[in-house]
Amino acid sequence: MQVRFLGFNFSIDSKSLTLDDYVNNMIGRHGQSYKLSEHDRFLYFNSTYSENYYVGLLVTVKDQKTFCELVRNSGKLVVRVNELDENTNLMDFNFFIINKVTGLGVYQYYHQSCSLNSFGHFNNRRFSEFNDYMIETEIAETPQQLRTPAKEKSIKFKYRGKLSWEILVRSENLKNLIQEFQRVKTFEFSFFTPTVEEPEFKPLNNYIKKKLTRFSFNSKSPVTILADAISDIVRTNDIDKGKVTGIDQDGIERILRITNNPDNFGEYAYDTVATKINSLDIEQFEKSWVVQELLSKCNEYKHIFEVKTK
Repeated sequence: MQVRFLGFNFSIDSKSLTLDDYVNNMIGRHGQSYKLSEHDRFLYFNSTYSENYYVGLLVTVKDQKTFCELVRNSGKLVVRVNELDENTNLMDFNFFIINKVTGLGVYQYYHQSCSLNSFGHFNNRRFSEFNDYMIETEIAETPQQLRTPAKEKSIKFKYRGKLSWEILVRSENLKNLIQEFQRVKTFEFSFFTPTVEEPEFKPLNNYIKKKLTRFSFNSKSPVTILADAISDIVRTNDIDKGKVTGIDQDGIERILRITNNPDNFGEYAYDTVATKINSLDIEQFEKSWVVQELLSKCNEYKHIFEVKTK
């Protein structure tokens, strides 16, 4: 089994809350468990270990108490069922880092651990809870005589926003990833210094920096056909900046950002990585080998992670 470093982007569109606000809120909630699917998850952040990056760890705790082993006994393969100790649980680990300015980051993933898309959805829900908490707190702190419907509406508007995530993908991987969608919503891309064919826009030709093209698809559009068509357009026109938005099998919106940069920033054997974090103190996760390796990769590819996406 391979451990991979995958690229992603976080962005928050609130006028009042920033990524830094969200991270600091989550730091104050270390040790709190959250349900995602059937498992409990613990999210850890550190905002001071690195000058340029938030570093983090998502721990998934599994409640199964037995596991199976395949044992060779007298030349035969035998299944052996073992039980975990009373105070022991199986767990998955996903380390990650996020650039404090750009929101671009790297996520460590292996098969059957929390997927990058589920990780984005998980943080989206935590930000929504943080958003609601800020609204409720400000309303509660407003003097009763001033707590009018108009005032409550203005407070809700003040904190309006969400945390969005995008998965960085190379154009050659785009078709297969689109085919995982239940539905494709939009496809958009841009050309720098394009020309326009429409007569009314001809006078603008010398001044256009880029032209954004956006396609929206109805909910019954066949995903396979769209995946073929979109990947052909990207390949034929050598498009390296664009994105495809769709809905996955769990009903979660998912965004694939097309890039000409790597979408896999490292690959390691699971046994090698697991050995390097043996006996790791969760309270000091930032000192782990995985975090050091993630930071090293972002330094190696700083031209990617330190440039804000458009």
